[in-house]
Formats: sequence, structure tokens, C-alpha cells
Amino acid sequence: MKRVKGYIGHVKIDKEGKVVESNVDNADEIAKILKFNVEKGNQEAKELGFNKINGFAMFGSTKSLTFMKDTALLVDNKKADWQELFTTYTYMKSWLIGGIALLVLSLILYYLAIFTSYMDYFAPEPRFYTPTILLLISIFMIVLSKSKYSYRL
Repeated sequence: MKRVKGYIGHVKIDKEGKVVESNVDNADEIAKILKFNVEKGNQEAKELGFNKINGFAMFGSTKSLTFMKDTALLVDNKKADWQELFTTYTYMKSWLIGGIALLVLSLILYYLAIFTSYMDYFAPEPRFYTPTILLLISIFMIVLSKSKYSYRL
């Protein structure tokens, strides 16, 4: 959470609206505000046909309060990057796992090509082609696995 630009503090609450974790002075007061706004927002969401609200933001003149996933963040308006605050990049696990598996396979094949005689039936250069191609594909997959853009809400 501290990686967010303009971060001042945070308050985590449970389902009943009690403070679980906080690093701000008036955490109980903020928890009451959050509980009221979540209840009111959920009522309005049900009137509009939704199950519940996922989060909200309250803007002040110098500081703002954002709430998502049972955590409220206090941020400085002048320093905050609002797109960074509400969105994040996530990893596509299948690409990441596939890239790591190919990387391990490539390293094993390099080991076999250099230190053992298992790949001697290839000419000297071609025994490095397969591990090199696998290494390039694995690096490509690992780099592209961090491309799924999602909301923090």
C-alpha cells in the first residue's frame, strides 16, 4: 500500500466495521464513516439492481479517502495518481508458470549439452539450438505474463 503515490495512511476494517489494522490517529472515526457509507452505498446499489458496491472515494480539498476490499487509503490529493490508485497490473498465472517451466527445461538441456554426453549425437552447435530457443520463449512468456490490467476494487 505504501507504494501508492500520495499515501498518508490506511485503515483496515472487518465486516462489522471494527478497526483491524491502522496507522492513522483517528481510525475509529474513519471506521464509522466507512461503515455508514458502505451501508448507504449497498442500499443504493440494491435499489439500482446490483448486489453491493465494491468501493468508493471521498474527495476533500487536500486529502481524500478511498475504500476498496475492506481497506481505506488516505492519500494526498496533490501527489496521488488516481489511475494507479484504482487499477493495477496482475500476472497471468498460466503464462508465468509456462515460462518458468520452459526456463527450467532450457537450463536442464544446457546442462546436458555442456557437462554430459547425453546430447553428443547432435553436432556441436545444434545441441545448443533447442535450449536457446526454449530460453528465448520462456523469457518472452515471463515478460508478457505481467500484462493483465485489472481494477483493485
